[in-house]
Amino acid sequence: MKVSRRSLLSAGALLSATPLTALAANVTSDQTTRLQAAIDLAATGSGVLSLPAGRYQVSGLQINAPLQIVGVPGQTILIAEDRATILTIEDTRQVDISGLTFEGGDNGLVLSKSGGRIFNNEFRLQAKTALHARDSKGLEISRNHVHDIGNNGIQVWTSTRAEDGTQVTNNRVERVAATDGGSGQNGNGINVYRAGNVLVSNNRISDCAYSAIRNNSGSNCQILGNSIARTDEVAIYVEFSFEGAVVSNNMIAGVAFGISITNFNEGGRLAVCSGNVVRNITGGQTQGVTTGGGIYAEADTLISNNVVENARDFGIGMGWGPYCRNLSAQGNLIKDCATGIMVSVSGGAGQSHIAGNIIRGARNASITGMDHLEPVTGDLGAAGAKIPDVVLLKDNVVRA
Repeated sequence: MKVSRRSLLSAGALLSATPLTALAANVTSDQTTRLQAAIDLAATGSGVLSLPAGRYQVSGLQINAPLQIVGVPGQTILIAEDRATILTIEDTRQVDISGLTFEGGDNGLVLSKSGGRIFNNEFRLQAKTALHARDSKGLEISRNHVHDIGNNGIQVWTSTRAEDGTQVTNNRVERVAATDGGSGQNGNGINVYRAGNVLVSNNRISDCAYSAIRNNSGSNCQILGNSIARTDEVAIYVEFSFEGAVVSNNMIAGVAFGISITNFNEGGRLAVCSGNVVRNITGGQTQGVTTGGGIYAEADTLISNNVVENARDFGIGMGWGPYCRNLSAQGNLIKDCATGIMVSVSGGAGQSHIAGNIIRGARNASITGMDHLEPVTGDLGAAGAKIPDVVLLKDNVVRA
C-alpha cells in the first residue's frame, strides 16, 4: 500500500456508509475494476464506503479524493495480485481507512510527503519493511503492533537532511530480521535516516537482528522511555552526521551492546545520554563486532545519571583514538562490569571529565586510559594513580 499527502489509517468505527452491491466476495477472479468503481462512486457521493466481510483479489486501486473506507475488522481482506501494490492514495487530504486487512506484497505501508496518524494497526509477515515514511509532514505513528518482519520495522526517512517532526510512540515492535543482510541497513526495529526533530518514545522493541532504534544522520532527535530487549547489535544507535540527540530514560536489557553515540569522524556530535538503565550486556557477533559495552560516546556529550550493570566488557566508553572531545560522565552508577569506564588518552584526544560516579565490582579496572583498543594506563581510579592531562577525575567512588 502506498500513500501520499495527508492520510489516516485507524481502527475507528464509522456511523454511516455507502453500501456495495456489485462486489463479489470470496471469489478467485480479480475484483479491482468493481472495487475501483465503488471507490469512485463513494468519493463523489457520501464520501464513505462500507466494504463487507470477505476476501477480495485486487491490485492498483487508486484514491484521489477525500474518502472514508470501513471494513469488518479481521474479516474484510484485500489480497494483492502477484504481490502488486494494493492501494495508492495521492494528491488528496483526509483519507481514513479502518477495519481492513491487506494481504500480500513485500512492504506493508509506504508513505511519501504524508501527514496524519497511523495508529492501532497490526503489521506482520512483511518480507521487507512494515512501514516506510519518507519526507513526512506532521506524521504520528502510534499504538501499532509490528512483528515478524524481514528487514525493518518502522522507517522514518527524508530524501535529504531536513526537519521531519514525525512522532513514533507507544508501538510494539518485535522479531525483525535482516533477510537482505548489510551492516545495519536492515534488521532494525525503528530506523530514522536523515530525518530531523523526530520523537521515538515509549515503544516496546525486542528481538531485532541489529538495533532496536537506529538514528542515522537525523539531527535534534529524541529517544525517550523505550523498553528494549534482545538485540544482536547496539540497542540504541545514534550515528553518522547527526547534530543534537537526547537519549533518556530507556530500559535496555539482554542486548549485545547498549547505547552508542558515535561517528565524530562524520560530524556526529552533541548529545545528552541520561537516566537510562542498561544491564546484562552480552557482546555480539554482528559484522565481527564482539564488544559488549553499556554506553559509548565520542563528541560533545554529557553522560549522566545512568545505571549500567553487568556489561561484559565496559560500563561507559569515552572516545576512540583522536575522536574524543568534550565528554563528561557524571553521577553514573556502574556495577559489575569488566571495566567501569574506558576513556581515550590517544594523541589528539580532547578533554574528558569523569566526576561523581559510583563504580562497584569492576573486574579489571575501575577507570582505564585507552589508545583505541589498547589499555595504556593502570587503574586511574586507584589511589596514587598518575592521571593523563586530558582526563579530569573528581569525587568518584570506587568499591570492590
